[in-house]
Amino acid sequence: MRRRTAPGGASAPAPAVRGMPTELVQRVLLCSIEMDQVAVPRVLCLSRAWHQALAPYVYTRVQLGSSDTLARFAELVQRRPEAARAVRRLWIGPRHARSDLLALLSLPAPGDSDYVQQRREQVYVQTRAVLRACRRLDDVALSGSLVAADLVHSYGTACQPRRLTSINPHSFISGFDAPIFRRVHTLALCDVNLSVSEARAIRQMPALQTFYLTTPKDYGDPAKDAAMVRGAITSDDALDRFERLGLDDRLPLRVCLRGPSARAQRMAESLAAQLDDVLVQIDYEALPPTFSDEWDALRDRLFHAVDEEEACDPSEALAFLEQEWRVSIPMRSLWGPAATPR
Repeated sequence: MRRRTAPGGASAPAPAVRGMPTELVQRVLLCSIEMDQVAVPRVLCLSRAWHQALAPYVYTRVQLGSSDTLARFAELVQRRPEAARAVRRLWIGPRHARSDLLALLSLPAPGDSDYVQQRREQVYVQTRAVLRACRRLDDVALSGSLVAADLVHSYGTACQPRRLTSINPHSFISGFDAPIFRRVHTLALCDVNLSVSEARAIRQMPALQTFYLTTPKDYGDPAKDAAMVRGAITSDDALDRFERLGLDDRLPLRVCLRGPSARAQRMAESLAAQLDDVLVQIDYEALPPTFSDEWDALRDRLFHAVDEEEACDPSEALAFLEQEWRVSIPMRSLWGPAATPR
């Protein structure tokens, strides 16, 4: 097949199927990128013209599920600022239980080797570099200690995401009141328990409008968990309640509680009773029946509590949360007008 040459000597991509319009080919390639990131390198290597046309869409959503991919992307955004400017959605964290990030983002232990400590510090440094480079970031998902209170304040304010997803199987104390999160209007948190300090930090998020809390446990008193949620969205101070809960010129805060079916409902009912005089929209959703067991298996692996063959795959809990994050804003809504190669 003869290769066509565009004006100025640049090669133009030959249609994948003879007679198929270029715009249709581009849509097919974009859909393949959206469905599977493994296809990204192959698509970008089709030709120089296709690389230039598709690169901005490829970097719109970036998922970094290992220390190696994080390191390579940190190097990329520092070497190519145009790639950093294209990023709108970013996931940094394990995508399955075999990821090395699962251990590196866990609680530092006295027995950790120097090698593990150095790698953990590298992950922190690279995450900081990526967040400072991606200045147009709208949506970020950070796992484990990447939202820890003693680290998150070092990220600065170069990017100001509007949506934050925090997946915390490690039981870290998260710093949601960090300056980088001051414009976050939607917070999605997955954690077994909400601490008092985390509730206080969430209450100090000035732009928060929607709070999704996933508590994957089927034990404990739902009323106590609801009381902790109440502390995250209001306080006993009348002025704080007036200003925080949208009783001024903003919409009411929306809270969505997720857990095992019956427990999620009891939490929502208890929270509604505790906030009977406050303008808050309260919803609840049931998690898949196997999610709690998968989350427990994930935590058992983190804390080295696995004594026998696991009854379920802990990767499924991470896969479920990642899939939810991926489809919460379809990629096509971020594409805008298509730019075809010339």
